[in-house]
Amino acid sequence: MARKREREHDSDTQMPQHKKRATHAPTAKPHGPQLPQLPPILDPSVAKNAFTHAGTLSAQAPLSASYERLEFLGDSYLGFLAAQTVHARYPNFDPGKLSQARQLLVCNSTFARFSTQYNLNKRAQLPAEIRAQEGYRGKIWTKTMGDLFEAYVGAVITSDPDHGYATIDAWLTELWEPLLSSQVESDEINRNAKQELSIKIMTKGTKITYPDDGPAQKSSLKGRDIYSVKVCYTGLGYQDFWLGAGKGSSKAEAGYVAATKALQHPELPDIMAKKKEQDQANAALKKQLEEEKEEQGDSTVAQYPK
Repeated sequence: MARKREREHDSDTQMPQHKKRATHAPTAKPHGPQLPQLPPILDPSVAKNAFTHAGTLSAQAPLSASYERLEFLGDSYLGFLAAQTVHARYPNFDPGKLSQARQLLVCNSTFARFSTQYNLNKRAQLPAEIRAQEGYRGKIWTKTMGDLFEAYVGAVITSDPDHGYATIDAWLTELWEPLLSSQVESDEINRNAKQELSIKIMTKGTKITYPDDGPAQKSSLKGRDIYSVKVCYTGLGYQDFWLGAGKGSSKAEAGYVAATKALQHPELPDIMAKKKEQDQANAALKKQLEEEKEEQGDSTVAQYPK
């Protein structure tokens, strides 16, 4: 039978102001390869609730004493932020693909891994029967760790109504980046993109380069290296003009992603138009030279008959 608890309207229900930028610097240290710093929960009482499982409380404890309400809040924000992220990042995805990408970001296994990497599991107050499953990492443990991550997000936002949302948004953007670049975008790589780009904009006196876009970074996903490459165009009045950038588990993969994005650059139609004009001018010049050569040949034949 569900335990009755006194329902309280307290600080965990305050609505944050979403549009203000974060000014509070995270203080907790990350516990994984190249993880962004964990944002702090600024209110100690909210922090205590965020790490307290309902199963460790008495039947008389208020609802706000456990992380359940914060979990609900965090789940809602995470779902929205994930949807916003993939919608903005993948303008060519249909709703089905957007849903798949979003699900990768918000599934329990993803949240559970983050909880472990940030050592949230060590700070949690859990019932003995759940703590006993920590080494097995089964469904119950994964679900509990996923809930804990959601509660932490809700707690950060609740404890900082002015800046919590912006703080979480910036943190998740960095935290989710390796998942998107190594799993979503690797499935969408167009390995003909470089060739397609060359056909569209390469002509005499132009070049396309793919330099590094910063050093390789360790991914929070199994510690793999993530490479960044940009694509630049020179010629027809452009000098190292940035067309796009991409990330991947290899430089070649990152280059394909960069070229794919370059094919969507708003300046590309103008470059293609200039390339067409240049090709026409080159063709006209070639024809003129060939005609002049033929005329010179005819003149030679006339002067020196066989």
